[in-house]
Amino acid sequence: MTQRHTGTVLRAHSSRYAVLATEGDVVECRARRRLERSTLDCPAFPVPGDEVEWRPSSGGAAQREGVIEAVRPRRSEISRTRSGSKHVVIANLDLLVIVAAIREPQLDRGLLDRLLATAERTRIESLVCLSKIDLAEEAAEVGAIRALYERAGYTVIETSTETGAGVDALRERLRDRVAAFMGASGAGKSRLIDHLQPGLHLRTGEVSVKSGQGRHTTTRVDLHRTEFGALLADTPGVREFNLWQLEPAELGSLFREFGHVEGRCKFAPCTHTHEPECAVRQAVTSGTIDSGRYRSYVALFDEMQAEFSIEAARGPRRGKRT
Repeated sequence: MTQRHTGTVLRAHSSRYAVLATEGDVVECRARRRLERSTLDCPAFPVPGDEVEWRPSSGGAAQREGVIEAVRPRRSEISRTRSGSKHVVIANLDLLVIVAAIREPQLDRGLLDRLLATAERTRIESLVCLSKIDLAEEAAEVGAIRALYERAGYTVIETSTETGAGVDALRERLRDRVAAFMGASGAGKSRLIDHLQPGLHLRTGEVSVKSGQGRHTTTRVDLHRTEFGALLADTPGVREFNLWQLEPAELGSLFREFGHVEGRCKFAPCTHTHEPECAVRQAVTSGTIDSGRYRSYVALFDEMQAEFSIEAARGPRRGKRT
């Protein structure tokens, strides 16, 4: 029987997969209709970032073609709700880089906080990348955003592809890691990756003058190899991001700064939305917790609570959310 090999999925498109073999070659693969699954934790189909077992097609590995036999259990995954079902964007990340432009398009704090909550939920290290800092009207504008996210416990790097600011520092944080860039359309994800690894020539787009929003240029998730040992994924721009099947009561644990004070809330559990003597709300009033972060939390909580109520009205759920 043909010997099996292992590798990492770089690209998944139209039932074809590009797999980076452990030997360093890229092999074009198709997947078996029914993949082997040693446990229920094994995915039913591969996505970029997945570790797979594959064998060469007839004719040998020299042809750089193969068949994926199995997907190994994932260490982590980034997923979202799409058309009412779970959509896995990418697997086995070491780092999620959340790109937020200071201008063009205007910084969307709500989306930034949603993506940070997604990383917290999956226990993936996250990094806030403030892009296009050359467009800021004054340095204090960038410094204020940086300070509030650093105070919440996040690493922040300021970048500009026009001046080169922060690109070297970001490259060092990414060295030898698997990372995905996520953020709004037009935030500069593709351009940043092109500056981190010249020669990739990823498609980039401009921001619409009429809408103030970026145009989608990346349509799928691909992992790109770099000379500094990293695998970098450019992802399609998002204007909203719904966390897959999260209970409203779990949301507070995804906002790091809440953890420092919520133990002092009068009621447990506390939703931090209306209860008297809520330590989180008191911290917002005193300025210990940023009011913008708190507004993001409330918007997410209300959204999840509404969804939860709709599901409850439909009848008993078929199982606990995961």
